[in-house]
Amino acid sequence: MQSWKRYVSLVILFSSVQHISSSVTHYSIPEELKEGSVVANLATDLSLDVQTLSKRKMRLDIIANKKYVDVNKETGELYIVEKIDREYICNTKSSSCYLKLEVIFENPLRIFNMELEILDMNDNAPQFRRDAIHLDLSESTSVGERFSLSNAVDPDVGANSVKTYHLSESEHFNIEVQTGRDGSKFADLILKKSLDREQQAVHNLILTAVDGGTPARSGTASVIVHVLDTNDNAPTFDKESYNINIVENSPIGSLVVHLNATDLDEGSNSDIIYSYSLYTSEKTQETFNLNPSTGEISVKGMLNYEHFRIYDMEVIATDKGANSLSGQCKVTIVVEDMNDNHPEISIKSFQSPIKENSPVDTVIAVVSVSDKDSGDNGIVDLHIPDNMPFKLRESSDNYFELVVSEPLDREKVPEYDITFTVTDRGSPPLSDNETMTLELLDINDNVPQFPQSFYTIRVTENNAPGALLSSLTAFDPDLHENQYLVYFILEKEIANTSMSMLFSINPENGNLYALKTFDYEMEKEFLFHIEARDSGVPPLSSNVTVHIIIVDQNDNAPVIVSPWRAHGSVVEEKIPRSTDKGSLVAKVIAIDTDSVQNSRITYQFLQVTDATLFSLDQYNGDIRTMRMFSYRDPRYQRLVVVAKDNGQPALSATVTIKLSTMETAVKAYSDMTEVPLEYDIFSDLNLYLVIGLGSVSFLLLITILVTIVLKCQKPNPSKAAPPCRNSVISERNSTIADSTLVSNDAYWYSLFLAETRKGKLVVRQPVPKGSRYIVSSLPRSTGMTETSGSAASTLQILDMNDNAPQFRRDAIHLDLSESTSVGERFSLSNAVDPDVGVNSVKTYHLSESEHFNIEVQTGRDGSKFADLILKKSLDREQQAVHNLILTAVDGGTPARSGTASVIVHVLDTNDNAPTFDKESYNINIVENSPIGSLVVHLNATDLDEGSNSDIIYSYSLYTSEKTQETFNLNPSTGEISVKGMLNYEHFRIYDMEVIATDKGANSLSGQCKVTIVVEDMNDNHPEISIKSFQSPIKENSPVDTVIAVVSVSDKDSGDNGIVDLHIPDNMPFKLRESSDNYFELVVSEPLDREKVPEYDITFTVTDRGSPPLSDNETMTLELLDINDNVPQFPQSFYTIRVTENNAPGALLSSLTAFDPDLHENQYLVYFILEKEIANTSMSMLFSINPENGNLYALKTFDYEMEKEFLFHIEARDSGVPPLSSNVTVHIIIVDQNDNAPVIVSPWRAHGSVVEEKIPRSTDKGSLVAKVIAIDTDSVQNSRITYQFLQVTDATLFSLDQYNGEIRTMRMFSYRDPRYQRLVVVAKDNGQPALSATVTIKLSTMETAVKAYSDMTEVPLEYDIFSDLNLYLVIGLGSVSFLLLITILVTIVLKCQKPNPSKAAPPCRNSVISERNSTIADSTLVSNDAYWYSLFLAETRKGKLVVRQPVPKGSRYIVSSLPRSTGMTETSGSAASTLQLLDINDNVPQFPQSFYTIRVTENNAPGALLSSLTAFDPDLHENQYLVYFILEKEIANTSMSMLFSINPENGNLYALKTFDYEMEKEFLFHIEARDSGVPPLSSNVTVHIIIVDQNDNAPVIVSPWRAHGSVVEEKIPRSTDKGSLVAKVIAIDTDSVQNSRITYQFLQVTDATLFSLDQYNGEIRTMRMFSYRDPRYQRLVVVAKDNGQPALSATVTIKLSTMETAVKAYSDMTEVPLEYDIFSDLNLYLVIGLGSVSFLLLITILVTIVLKCQKPNPSKAAPPCRNSVISERNSTIADSTLVSNDAYWYSLFLAETRKGKLVVRQPVPKGSRYIVSSLPRSTGMTETSGSAASTLQSGAVYQS
Repeated sequence: MQSWKRYVSLVILFSSVQHISSSVTHYSIPEELKEGSVVANLATDLSLDVQTLSKRKMRLDIIANKKYVDVNKETGELYIVEKIDREYICNTKSSSCYLKLEVIFENPLRIFNMELEILDMNDNAPQFRRDAIHLDLSESTSVGERFSLSNAVDPDVGANSVKTYHLSESEHFNIEVQTGRDGSKFADLILKKSLDREQQAVHNLILTAVDGGTPARSGTASVIVHVLDTNDNAPTFDKESYNINIVENSPIGSLVVHLNATDLDEGSNSDIIYSYSLYTSEKTQETFNLNPSTGEISVKGMLNYEHFRIYDMEVIATDKGANSLSGQCKVTIVVEDMNDNHPEISIKSFQSPIKENSPVDTVIAVVSVSDKDSGDNGIVDLHIPDNMPFKLRESSDNYFELVVSEPLDREKVPEYDITFTVTDRGSPPLSDNETMTLELLDINDNVPQFPQSFYTIRVTENNAPGALLSSLTAFDPDLHENQYLVYFILEKEIANTSMSMLFSINPENGNLYALKTFDYEMEKEFLFHIEARDSGVPPLSSNVTVHIIIVDQNDNAPVIVSPWRAHGSVVEEKIPRSTDKGSLVAKVIAIDTDSVQNSRITYQFLQVTDATLFSLDQYNGDIRTMRMFSYRDPRYQRLVVVAKDNGQPALSATVTIKLSTMETAVKAYSDMTEVPLEYDIFSDLNLYLVIGLGSVSFLLLITILVTIVLKCQKPNPSKAAPPCRNSVISERNSTIADSTLVSNDAYWYSLFLAETRKGKLVVRQPVPKGSRYIVSSLPRSTGMTETSGSAASTLQILDMNDNAPQFRRDAIHLDLSESTSVGERFSLSNAVDPDVGVNSVKTYHLSESEHFNIEVQTGRDGSKFADLILKKSLDREQQAVHNLILTAVDGGTPARSGTASVIVHVLDTNDNAPTFDKESYNINIVENSPIGSLVVHLNATDLDEGSNSDIIYSYSLYTSEKTQETFNLNPSTGEISVKGMLNYEHFRIYDMEVIATDKGANSLSGQCKVTIVVEDMNDNHPEISIKSFQSPIKENSPVDTVIAVVSVSDKDSGDNGIVDLHIPDNMPFKLRESSDNYFELVVSEPLDREKVPEYDITFTVTDRGSPPLSDNETMTLELLDINDNVPQFPQSFYTIRVTENNAPGALLSSLTAFDPDLHENQYLVYFILEKEIANTSMSMLFSINPENGNLYALKTFDYEMEKEFLFHIEARDSGVPPLSSNVTVHIIIVDQNDNAPVIVSPWRAHGSVVEEKIPRSTDKGSLVAKVIAIDTDSVQNSRITYQFLQVTDATLFSLDQYNGEIRTMRMFSYRDPRYQRLVVVAKDNGQPALSATVTIKLSTMETAVKAYSDMTEVPLEYDIFSDLNLYLVIGLGSVSFLLLITILVTIVLKCQKPNPSKAAPPCRNSVISERNSTIADSTLVSNDAYWYSLFLAETRKGKLVVRQPVPKGSRYIVSSLPRSTGMTETSGSAASTLQLLDINDNVPQFPQSFYTIRVTENNAPGALLSSLTAFDPDLHENQYLVYFILEKEIANTSMSMLFSINPENGNLYALKTFDYEMEKEFLFHIEARDSGVPPLSSNVTVHIIIVDQNDNAPVIVSPWRAHGSVVEEKIPRSTDKGSLVAKVIAIDTDSVQNSRITYQFLQVTDATLFSLDQYNGEIRTMRMFSYRDPRYQRLVVVAKDNGQPALSATVTIKLSTMETAVKAYSDMTEVPLEYDIFSDLNLYLVIGLGSVSFLLLITILVTIVLKCQKPNPSKAAPPCRNSVISERNSTIADSTLVSNDAYWYSLFLAETRKGKLVVRQPVPKGSRYIVSSLPRSTGMTETSGSAASTLQSGAVYQS
């Protein structure tokens, strides 16, 4: 029962990667198994767990068949459901029969492909179609001839089908088994022994068909052979077919082949005649000659392989028997080719020139090549030179396209000579070539290039306006307009001033000019861009940065700022007459706004009343007394101090100080008197000055009046100006074509110019109306030469033969069989002629015939008669009737003749077998054609007549029964029609052999082969089956994740059965074919639920039929959210300003991030990333609400302690794993005025009262004390002013509100109390202001009595005529002279009459141009054209041009797409090992998100700062990290120039030595990037803090040391205790801690004499000098900072004491100078002189303006348009033209405003300038005419 199991075989192969098994599980079972039979155990074979079959929803699908088998889910067995009949399932006789199965499992998805092979059993016996097979064979049938027998049919296949045939034993016949195309067996009956009908007329045979089954089955049929008696020996050739090769061009007569046929008969039956059959073409017969006797075939005509290659002929050998027999053979003569034809090349099209930007694959030329030869001789190769950017591409057979293979560049190669070379492959090869020249047209593909990318131009200030600064010339390698460059200044405003107001560039040559005079003190540099734009379409441009550096000149004289001068230049100072030697009298302070070198100022005395009395320090401007005043010294001292700078040449300023000495309180006076100097202030000189001033003023008034009168006169109208048209003057030399602009007088001198060009009359100018012109042409004529001639003839009359021969009958009829032998004779009736002798019948002639000729015989009586001889066989089919003319000719002169018609009728014999139109027919028929449809109409023809030509059609025995059942053959008409249903899927090719037999006595037949190919129709829709579909899936499903498995099928074949599966293109999925017609839907791009939450995926399957059929299936795929989006802050950097003294817990800002994920992945928590500052964590200072990101302050901030904080806020979502991002927060503490000023000087040791002692003899203006206060607030709040809050005597002391100096306003008197109480308040600048007070308690001390004796004073004698008066006189004379010159010039100018222009008509604004190139898209803009606009943009040839830079603060958004990688999921079964391969799915992670690295300044270059190492959990190359510094420029310095990172280990190094005083910190990013594909990266912020070292020693800045380190100071020896001797000031550039300076004495001559304040550096006397103290004191002061170790600087002060004279007055007389040299009268004179000079200047300017105005146009002149005067050689449009002298004084500035030309400044006489063009919408019309005019002083004149 289970014996069938021996047939089952199992082949199982598993795939370890794919979801669909790429192998097939194969089972084999025999047919006819009983129901319930077990085939196999699938669970065991597929290594599956039986218990999971139901859980995994296992199902079995049978493709395109009934359900014959099923699976038991309990046991896993595959069993039979229904009995299987192999012949029913597979109705075609294929070698294999399969049931295709699919076993599908879910959870996880697995699909197994299975094939159940149905093995055939031998259950059918072979059967013949007919029980008896009849054959009629002639006894002359040759041994070995084959006769087809009908085959047997067996439904079984393989070994069970018909295996062989057996024939019953016979001595004459046997069989040979053949195998057909479909594998079927059939037998041919072979005659193995000659037949003899007389011996045996009928042969009865038994044919048995046996199959190959076990046991074998068989079937039989009878074969009855009838032997026919015929002429049994026909001629036979040595071969049935001959194949002969002959070389073309063989000579005529050459032997081709010698045919030999033999006949076993004897006598005439064995004589053979060779002839061509009817199948041999006439062309063949004309080319080759067949000898009918010998069978030799020779060359008859010329052989040319290119004209005809193969000659087929059939040669018949016929015996001469009564019933002649023939044999035939086929001769095929193949002409072999010789390489005798050169290849030919033909240029079908060629484009030249072409643009140089023609894209790759642009077709330039189409070339065809040919060669008349064949084989290798006819195969041609086309080449072009290798070194060209072109290639040949074969477009079709022997057609090539020359296409561009590389980008062309006209600038490198302007043209190419392309040689096409064609060569055949013959031996030897022949070739030909053709050369074409390809020219390239230039396109605008090269941007202009400047030689430099940056220009630095130094311009000395005070430059002349219009000065040439530099020439910035660019180069463009293009041609023509693409090469013509125009230069522009790209607009950039500085302080609301456009660059075009400061600089101008010549748009033609790039010369850069300055439009104004620059002042170094106002503008030190300019940075802008110059653009060079070519004139191509579209235009290309490039720009270059220009850096203008203004170089300082010494153009600013020093300005005296102290002492202050309220009225004029004289400063009055009062000093006590008792001032000691060395006392400070005044301090001159001057400032200079020039640069450092030019601003160094030295001071000198220019004038001094007594050079022995005062000294002036040349560096600090201190004026001190060199001695005490004596009685001889005048009361007033005049000091003129000059302050001179260090420039070349040096500039200076002077100040006059008028010192008046005051007597102090009377100490010992007696009889003191004073005699004043009496004089007359109003001198005669002053009177003359007043008279002169009045005269000049009067003359000025007269001048003005005369000018007005002259100007008001009306000019006479111009008589010479005739009415005119708009004139255009042009000197262009270019040709004008197709358009001509002509003026009214352009027609006067020419009518037209015509010439014949290619048969066309070209009129150069229009013909005036009314003109008539006659054009004549000469006719063409030809001559003819006539000739004539005559010839003399002679007529000779001979004796006439007056009787012509006559036949007895006019027509002779002959009936001849077409089988008549050649050579047979037939007698013809003779002709009769009554004449005798030579005039009787002499001979006979037959009209030309290829079949007949005659032979003349002589009878006994001498009469002549003719026999008709057959010289060639007759063929009725070729010619049924032969009409001949028999002519009898006598011997007379002239000969006479008679004719008779010979009509030969050819009788038919059955000598032509039927022939089909074709030997074989190939017919295509579409499946499902309706029954009865005509397939083909076979047509066989028989050249015979009657019954010999009647044809019957039938199938031969070779035609299978299946074919005969499917197609019907009409025996009469030969039509084959559809008889059965055609199905391409069941049977595709039908072979049949059709026989056409005539009805002759000895019937002949012909056959043809018919092959019917069934064409597939697209009649089956493709089918789609969703095997598996997973939804939803996670959005992070990696690339190549399988989502669905789809199978497709189509029962059709070919293109109809080829199916394509598609999904929409705009989806991140793709289809991947896993096995035959199985597709996996996989992820092709990273998915993002935030962009698309779900997809409707439509699977569309389409076959490739016509029309195509399709089907579709739509599935919805949902995406599950994963945590793949980091929170995003709206800003990357937050700056929050917090006012100090804020309330703890105050809300600072709300920092909210956004996460596009869902649910827990969207919930954000905010953290402060910890960062310690001074051991204080950020979380101790700030707090953030983790839910909403509100940032709070946890403490009150103090600006003086903390000025700013920089930390990071992190937003982290709640996903797994969580994602986060951070943002930098910059907290800036804003200062409040919360710190009151602190009094630091004078120092208060105990309490707030400061006690100071001063001598009671202190002079007025002496420094009593200096209050210094400091405020720790910011700059604005820390500005301190000083005021007295309380003062004992307000008249005694003054307080400087800015520096806090308290000075005496007068000397002490005896009434002043000894103790003075001063309360000083120091108030800051805050709102509200805070203050601090200090109370100074002053106590006065008495000094020793000063006694004087015999002191006298000599007054100053002077000359009333001062220098000022001299200057007034010179000035008055100069003004008078200028006034006179003005009057004379005005008269001369007015008297001149302007010469009117003779050639130029009255016109409006003229434009003069000397440019020679085309300028486009440029504008000269006025000064106020851009005051309030940001952008000026216009569309110029499709391009947006921005005229001014974008204002600072504009924001731009740049987006970037994230990089993503795909992950491939794998699965496997229990028996396999799954190895996960790493993919690059982890970004590198740094341990910290922020690194703070402290670097001590003065570090060694290359020092290791830190190691920043990231970690990547991936493997191999995905784990290898490379570190980079993300570039960030600070002050044009890249981070990579300062720091370096080892790309392998992340070690960070410093590349330079840092200086805290130059750079305090750096903030940049480090990126770690892995080596995966694609690479992933992350970055970390690095904060480098430079830590200060005490590396800068203090620098002594006061007292100033000019030469060396020793400072010499002089003090009076009588200096009181506590007096300020000097103040040492030092500065330190280190940080706050290291820069705190203290002062100490390092050496001191007498430690009891001087004290040094350690904080402010003040050196004061501790006591008065005594006679024991040395004259010179040496003090060495050290200034030491607070660093570790401390650094210091020293200064040596050498003090020298000066003795003062003993003050003892006795009989002292003083004569003061009681007037001011500069009187009020002189002041008025100066004012008057200035006024006159100003009016004179106004007069001159007005005169020039009036003179330069254009006179009103003549009333007689008609209205006219703007004239355009051009010296250019090309058209000018939309351009800005530059003046000849580069804008001297900015003469013209014009712009188009509402169509009006605005002239900004008048034109100087004689100047020539070019003004920018009028509105862009209008062009400029060029005309021809007279010479160009020049614009001078507003008028146009002929030059």
